[in-house]
Amino acid sequence: MVGMRVERGVASLKLRAVVTQALLALFLLVTGLVALATLLLAVQEFQGGYSAWLITTPAFVFYIVLTFVPAAIALTLWVWRAHANLHADQLDGLNYAPGWTAVSLWVPGFNLYAPKGAMRELWNRSHGEEPWFANQSVDAVNSWWTCYVVGILIVSLLTVMVLIDRFSFFVFLTPPGTNMLALAFASLLLAGSAWFLIRIVGRITKAQETVTSVGDTFA
Repeated sequence: MVGMRVERGVASLKLRAVVTQALLALFLLVTGLVALATLLLAVQEFQGGYSAWLITTPAFVFYIVLTFVPAAIALTLWVWRAHANLHADQLDGLNYAPGWTAVSLWVPGFNLYAPKGAMRELWNRSHGEEPWFANQSVDAVNSWWTCYVVGILIVSLLTVMVLIDRFSFFVFLTPPGTNMLALAFASLLLAGSAWFLIRIVGRITKAQETVTSVGDTFA
């Protein structure tokens, strides 16, 4: 059976999963540390009545992006291979092509909704579910996507505010500690998204290694 799957183009996800999970763990660690640091700064700003967020926010966002990009690249390669495995297994009713699914993680606009549906199909079909069940809700996927989207939107908003404050005549007046508190909350959400995604990658990888697929059943 294993030999037949390899001949059809089905590849193991183990190595890709290990690399992806390791980089996600690093991202989780960094965002967790950023959340702690920004929370402490928020407390200091509340107590001191001053704000240094225009100086500190760019540095914290830099560290988030620095660890986000490698993890995102590794995830893209894992997602592409995982969806390619479903197509190589010749499953009926697949709605997401491997190439488009991977690219959608990077296309502005599409990356705010398309990856959730693709990951939901990947989870359900990898666990041997029938085509009609592909779009059923998955708690882990919902938790990952909610944390990720809200966290990214908050970080993006804060980044835009910094750029406007520094390079325009407009100034955002917010109470001391408010922006640091928002960045701490966003960082916690991103850390949570990484945690859920590590579990998702592990569960799907295990399912594709162990669950007998429709393609295997009729091979």
